[in-house]
Amino acid sequence: MQNDPVKEMNSLGLKRVSESISKNIRNEIKLNSYKVNEKEIPLGETKIGGKPDVPDNFIWPKGNSGYLSFIAQINLEKASKYDLEKVLPSKGFLYFFYDSKQEAWGFDPKDVGSWRVIFYEGNASELKRIDFPINLPEEDRFSACKVDMKSEKSYPAWDSIYIDELNLNEKEQEAYFDFYEGKIEDSFANKILGHPDQIQGDMQLECQLVSNGLYCGDASGYNDPRRKELEKGVKEWRLLLQIDSEEDAGMMWGDSGRIYFWIKADDLANKRFDKVWMILQCF
Repeated sequence: MQNDPVKEMNSLGLKRVSESISKNIRNEIKLNSYKVNEKEIPLGETKIGGKPDVPDNFIWPKGNSGYLSFIAQINLEKASKYDLEKVLPSKGFLYFFYDSKQEAWGFDPKDVGSWRVIFYEGNASELKRIDFPINLPEEDRFSACKVDMKSEKSYPAWDSIYIDELNLNEKEQEAYFDFYEGKIEDSFANKILGHPDQIQGDMQLECQLVSNGLYCGDASGYNDPRRKELEKGVKEWRLLLQIDSEEDAGMMWGDSGRIYFWIKADDLANKRFDKVWMILQCF
């Protein structure tokens, strides 16, 4: 049985803010992955890498430098059993693609098109496993990993906007850092929903600014006069999928980094997965 997080934070000296923090605890669907022969993965199962299981009318997406790499597919009917907040579609499939040449990190409005998230609201019986496009280089084809799912509590990172807005004093900052680090089971994490395991700081403001046309590869976007108005929508963004540098699949994002697919809550509720924004962070 997990400890009551409020009581645990109170015991660490966070009584002033423990209730506020607890309101931002979310559910995440942890994806524990391991490499297998792809033939062992049934058609339509959630997986990372490999070849996608798609309907007849599927067209493999392209980016600016050719075909995108297939990253993962999510069986939403099975994932919904672990979606305690009930924010995902209850059936269908999500397919994630990204330009594995990694020329787009998500800080430039021009990066749009370097990833795709495709939603298919059908049944597994309508799917077929297709081969990689002939022109997709071998290094852009990832090995298949089977996935086991489980629900876990997800806490805002110590350097997230949810903690920053609480104006913690030095002792509280140290206490929450210790609390948060104690909740991280390991340094490797693939997940659906929840809070991101961020490497280079909070991403929600970046998603909001860049998706609205502001360049955030330097300070210019953050200093733009439009920021003040746009900032009102920062908390609308939520993590959809986080994929780590997955050794078994042959994925390496920057220097042992992660890719994060973000979506606004309203777009998620209305299945507008063409509105997803992606960010790559690394160490």
